[in-house]
Amino acid sequence: MFKADLCDLCGDCLVKCPWIKVDKPQAVEWMKAMMAGQQTSVLRRCITCFACNEICPTKANPFDLIARLQEQYDVFNSKEIAKLEEANYAFTKTLTKYPSSERIMTACLFQKTHPHLMQGQLYDLPRVSGKPYFCWLLFGHWGVESIQKKHAREMVDRLALTGAKEVICFHDDCYAMLATLAPGYGIEVPFRPVHLSEYLLSRLQQHRDRIKPLNISVAYQRPCASRLTPVKEHFVDELFELAGVTRVRRTYDRDGALCCANIKLLLGDGDPRPDQEKNILDAKQSGAQAMVCLCPMCLDGLAAVASVHGLPLIFLGDIARMALGEIAVPALGGAERA
Repeated sequence: MFKADLCDLCGDCLVKCPWIKVDKPQAVEWMKAMMAGQQTSVLRRCITCFACNEICPTKANPFDLIARLQEQYDVFNSKEIAKLEEANYAFTKTLTKYPSSERIMTACLFQKTHPHLMQGQLYDLPRVSGKPYFCWLLFGHWGVESIQKKHAREMVDRLALTGAKEVICFHDDCYAMLATLAPGYGIEVPFRPVHLSEYLLSRLQQHRDRIKPLNISVAYQRPCASRLTPVKEHFVDELFELAGVTRVRRTYDRDGALCCANIKLLLGDGDPRPDQEKNILDAKQSGAQAMVCLCPMCLDGLAAVASVHGLPLIFLGDIARMALGEIAVPALGGAERA
């Protein structure tokens, strides 16, 4: 929810946006207009990466205002198309089969699309996946946030049926929904959402005696949904440290991160490759031998450009598996220094 009473019209949310180039006077003018419910060019230029919510110094959640106006003015999708897409993702049957366990993992839709990323002993626990557990953040990217909000409670309720005290979220978007968005909608989440990085770290700590330090330098590809839950960032750093991985210092990381930019294709917002090139080259010039991705969609979206520049992409979970000796470290790219 946008908190108008917290917005002091500093303009930082737009001035520091990775995608919108604007000076402070114009940014303040646009914010005033949007707070009055008016349409501005921000609505079309925004690529829904959530960065402005993290940037905002007063935590007013400016993206929530932008998202509301994007839907009001049908910026990305008409209401008719949005309804068709909603029907495509909705689970309309009765849920009859689900595990009963104190600890489960929710894999969203990725059990079907990326099963190779959740193999081995680290993923040997009860799991749910598919449409009943879809987190709906995709619809926030599509400019129809009300659909995301509409289905949040049913996602929480279906996970609660398992009786789990902890739900490990394979996907960053699911964690953002359970840890931040659903509570913001006034939905009680009756279990503790656990981010994948926290879970992987705890498993490595349990098997510390088996760890063989990887001794590699990597760039971290911070996904867009991490903007909504920055408090968990330390788990990634601790996991890297325990696995013997150095996270290089670079321009496009932490609060300066670029998302994978593949959302541009979904929004009809031009070719994402120039932005992906900036991201990949920044990683190489900062000394990275590989790029570690938390989100499967980042892996897919950056694959072509990363391949051209000889920078391997590694899933975060595979870093833990490599450190435990479950899988081999791939051939690594040669780092480039500026």
